[in-house]
Amino acid sequence: MIAIVSDDGQEMVGAVLEEAVSHLDPQVVYFAANTMDIKPCAACASCSGKTYGRCVIQDDMQLVLPRIAGCRALVLVSPVVFGGVSHHIKKVMDRMAAVGNPRYRVSGGELVKGMSGQGMRYYMVGIGDHLGEAEQSAFCSLHAENKNIMSAKGKAFLLDSRLDQGLIHEIAREVTHE
Repeated sequence: MIAIVSDDGQEMVGAVLEEAVSHLDPQVVYFAANTMDIKPCAACASCSGKTYGRCVIQDDMQLVLPRIAGCRALVLVSPVVFGGVSHHIKKVMDRMAAVGNPRYRVSGGELVKGMSGQGMRYYMVGIGDHLGEAEQSAFCSLHAENKNIMSAKGKAFLLDSRLDQGLIHEIAREVTHE
């Protein structure tokens, strides 16, 4: 299964990408994070201790977490905000800790966690017109660091609001690649 979690407002990149991906792989789930009730992480560490693997916050993330845990590819779609992601996607990223391996390890000199679905691929699609080099670099660095922490493979993509269909199909092919 491929999970797409999007906060792309008017551009609807997530929905367009979901359609392109579903032509190549029918097992796609789509969540519009900006329309869901997802609260910020409380940093209580229950998910890696007392309630191992489960978040204690009861909200719509309870629908998203099992799909992320079972997916072979995760795609986060967000406007690029100062080189990062929107607050809706940031909440999803923080709350994904519940599906990670709670036992950190050192890899390449860094503390990494790894996701429960070993072998999961992780992609980020950033949307923004007239992004400067610094914003593009920061977005790609955020993805690279998260990939490292999650012990995942994947790639970051940047799109503008023109929604280049060729690039959408390139992303869909990359995401569905085994």
